[in-house]
Amino acid sequence: MNKKKKFIRKMSLLLTCGGILFIAFAILLLLSKGSFVKFPRTDIAPVGFAVVGVIYLICAIGMLLVTQDKQAMIEENDERSKIIEAKSGIIAFIVQTLLLSTGIFLLVFTGYLNAVSTLCFIAVLVISVIVFATAQI
Repeated sequence: MNKKKKFIRKMSLLLTCGGILFIAFAILLLLSKGSFVKFPRTDIAPVGFAVVGVIYLICAIGMLLVTQDKQAMIEENDERSKIIEAKSGIIAFIVQTLLLSTGIFLLVFTGYLNAVSTLCFIAVLVISVIVFATAQI
């Protein structure tokens, strides 16, 4: 197994653990009804943590599926693909997008982010995804 495949598997394991922790915290918040942690919106905070946990699990499954596709891995090992990937910074972009969306979800569902700020952050996120997608074409 090459380094990249090992790295992807470690990242998917990390995302899986993070997703399970977020879902467990959501269940804990739901069962305790906000008695040990106070948020401005304790009624919807478990939903936010559960959504983030599911997003993390979906990302982990996607990463594992990418490593299972042998033809895609052969194409990734092509020298031209390595150069293009190094220049594009795909991994950094994915991590940045995942962390920003996690922050938005958690701040919204805990009640710390108002509607105007949420729309601003979502607009920035959507624009960055569009720019990245068009640069990849």
